[in-house]
Amino acid sequence: MNESVDTARPAFWRSELERSERLAETHWQDWQDNLNSYIGESADAVLANRDGSNWINVNADFKNVEVKLAQIFFEQPDLQLTAKGEFKAQPPAAQIPGQPAQPAPDRAPIIAAHRELLNELLGQDHADVLETVLRAAKDCIATAGVGATKIFYEAAMETVPTPMELRLAMPDQGETIDRPVDERWAWDTIPAKKFRSPADFKSTDFDKAPWLGMDFRMPLALAKRNLKLPEDFDGTYERDTKTLDEPTGHEITSVPYVDGTEIWYQAAIYDAGVVNPKVIRRHIVVNGLDTFAEKTTENPYQTLLPNGRLSSDSMIGYPIHPLVIRTVPDSAYVPSDLSMTRPLVRELCKFRTQQVLERDANIARIGYDSAKVPPETIKRIEQGTIGSLIPFPPDVLAMGMDKIMAQITQGNQTRGSYTANDYIQHDLDMTLGVDATAAGVAQQQSKTATEISAVERSRNVRQNAEQRAVLKWYLRGVAKYSALVCRFMTPQLAVPYLGEQQAQAWAQWDKQQWDGRFVFKAKPDSQLKLDGATERKFALEIYQNLAKDPNVNRVALLKRLLETANIDPTGVLVEQLPEKKPEPNIGFTFKGEDLIGPQAPIVMEVLAQSGIQISPASQQAASSQLFQQMQLGIRDAAGHPVKATSRPQEHGGMADKVRPLDQAQADTSGQREGMAVRPAA
Repeated sequence: MNESVDTARPAFWRSELERSERLAETHWQDWQDNLNSYIGESADAVLANRDGSNWINVNADFKNVEVKLAQIFFEQPDLQLTAKGEFKAQPPAAQIPGQPAQPAPDRAPIIAAHRELLNELLGQDHADVLETVLRAAKDCIATAGVGATKIFYEAAMETVPTPMELRLAMPDQGETIDRPVDERWAWDTIPAKKFRSPADFKSTDFDKAPWLGMDFRMPLALAKRNLKLPEDFDGTYERDTKTLDEPTGHEITSVPYVDGTEIWYQAAIYDAGVVNPKVIRRHIVVNGLDTFAEKTTENPYQTLLPNGRLSSDSMIGYPIHPLVIRTVPDSAYVPSDLSMTRPLVRELCKFRTQQVLERDANIARIGYDSAKVPPETIKRIEQGTIGSLIPFPPDVLAMGMDKIMAQITQGNQTRGSYTANDYIQHDLDMTLGVDATAAGVAQQQSKTATEISAVERSRNVRQNAEQRAVLKWYLRGVAKYSALVCRFMTPQLAVPYLGEQQAQAWAQWDKQQWDGRFVFKAKPDSQLKLDGATERKFALEIYQNLAKDPNVNRVALLKRLLETANIDPTGVLVEQLPEKKPEPNIGFTFKGEDLIGPQAPIVMEVLAQSGIQISPASQQAASSQLFQQMQLGIRDAAGHPVKATSRPQEHGGMADKVRPLDQAQADTSGQREGMAVRPAA
């Protein structure tokens, strides 16, 4: 194509956008019907409410969407990343001739810091990407079949006088410069009606589309600050009509807005001078403006190097990042789950409504003889409670109740009346892959453990496939988000997220010139919850398993463990333990004679230092006894016993064995009285 004819003229892009919107508009009513059914306001329910008739809403759409949404993406997955290529050091501020090149920085601290930075920025305090993923997934399941999102960086800028030192260093710098006062790395959803893709594009691999776009609505004050608009440009006060569940009428707003479309396109398709197919450019068209409204057509998220390649901190692909869970051959439009189940849900609601009407029609009807039973008695019967007394005229009861009242109709409902309900519900479960067990509801029919296990395995196959599709899309989005962080995050801005030490490690590498990219991985984990107890348990297990490893920084593990317990590590943890000196290991063994011999004073002092006190009276008595035993020759002067010098008397051997008294009775047992028992010879 010739750029002077096409991309340089807003008329070309307006024509492309009109074709895209006409095609998308054919699906808008279906999306609206899906949303209405999800919130319980289907066309049948609204019509029945207006006419005062019955229509039973079984809430099948609400249940199916919420159950599937909870299973398709649990929590924000913890990123796992590796780096391809070698990190290059930051170039010095001034290159000295002959100065050797700086060595490549250590990759491990950089990868760890970048991972922590992304997890923090994607978390609920900043981009809150989990909410974005769930909203996009709900668009896929409930309404449009495609969940469009946008990954972008924006900064609030203010114009200030150029500092003198900057003017001296760069004489060509103007008198004023723009400086950021606030930054945001964002990942937001795009309303389904505002997502644009080429009418001729027949795929859901949207990064391969010639262009993608999104309609936007911006307050006039912000639009004049961020876009190239005339000073006298007026905004619109009309309401935004490109949203689902829009109100009726022509309400107006109190703030003027600017409506327009942001278009991102592959430059190589529309500009013959561009060869690299990954180069993306941008145009912005505004309603009521004949020219482009962007300040520059260049992509702020990419840098084209002199060699024709993109820098390593350039975003690859479109900032507009749509989610699709399944594909339709040769189509960029995918029916949502609710679009697929719409006829079944309507049939189920209609069947339930007919059941209610049938039960009402089968209520027993009683006829009575109006001549025999007065109206006030009939009223008492209709309003009666258990045990009520109903007065009848005289002689009426004598005629018999069967003579004055009789049942006219008899209700009759068989099991077959409810079989259709089971068939419809079974069809819904098969279409969605979600049954009562997956929804956390007890089954009415009893099933064997084997059958339940087989159903569980079959259902998990489909759930895992859908989870992988969402996770793949998420990781591709994280790669785009990571490029913006590398491109616009400064070491000073990284300090609040990483701390001083990690921010310095993260700043060591040249993010434009390194010859690689990050590779992101993650696994959907149903147990990865935002639960304090689970997080503390996990931190404790990591500490117990790794603390004694000599290659692990034990202090870092302790810090993490204390933080999960909401304890400030700075007030508890000692970074450097004091030098441990060997303690003296001295042992003493005392005997009784040591308390009265010449060594007694030393022993007494040792015992006193150990807290054992011996009274002077005991010491005096022991000394007297020692003196007496010394005179008798029993002990020597040191208190030791004196060995005997005479030969001890020899042992005489064992004493004679004495016959036990009870043995005599045993000898005579079994003998007759008076008969002597002679021992055998």
